[in-house]
Amino acid sequence: MRSISFAVALFILLFAGCSSTYRVNNFSSKEKFYDDFNNSVKSKELKVTLMNDSTFTIEDGTVIENDILFSFGKLEEKKNMRFELSDISEINYSSNDYQTAIVLLKNGGELTAENIRIIHDSINFVEIKTLITKNNIVPIDKVKTASYKNRWRNIPLGAITGILSGGIIGYLWGNNVKDYHGDYQGSFGLIGGAFLGFITCGVLGSVIGRNIIYQFNP
Repeated sequence: MRSISFAVALFILLFAGCSSTYRVNNFSSKEKFYDDFNNSVKSKELKVTLMNDSTFTIEDGTVIENDILFSFGKLEEKKNMRFELSDISEINYSSNDYQTAIVLLKNGGELTAENIRIIHDSINFVEIKTLITKNNIVPIDKVKTASYKNRWRNIPLGAITGILSGGIIGYLWGNNVKDYHGDYQGSFGLIGGAFLGFITCGVLGSVIGRNIIYQFNP
């Protein structure tokens, strides 16, 4: 009976975790469809399938603009800087070797610095800037689907399924076990099984997740 209940619970999770598919006809306009896509994917890792069935993955987020799929990338820029100490408001070191820090300027500027050297009345360092780049990937009419995995969507269902299946298993187990007074432990098993199922299936639901699929072309 335990194995049957567990199999049913797992089947429900797997079935629920398959996918949710969104198409342009689910929205009032193509623009609304694109807006929903842009707001949904943001910085998520995205799997893109083209019309020729080739696939690739974009890791740092995507956006659709003017019927073109763009990807975001990160570019690190480094620049040698020098300031008088009188221009510095505060130096917040972020490592024990005092080589990396956030440098606050009196004019309100904030710089990320490495290789810091203080010489007499001045400070020299390498400023680090992280720039976000946008790259033209492919026209959207060449994209069949774009999908990502949402690991949060199945946690509530997993937890509820775990409570029910765990409670049943625990109750059946408890009705076959007696305490030192000779009383069956059905109620104790029900509570313990429900709690264990809540934790176990909640975690399992997050691992399985749900594939969110945007279908652009048949």
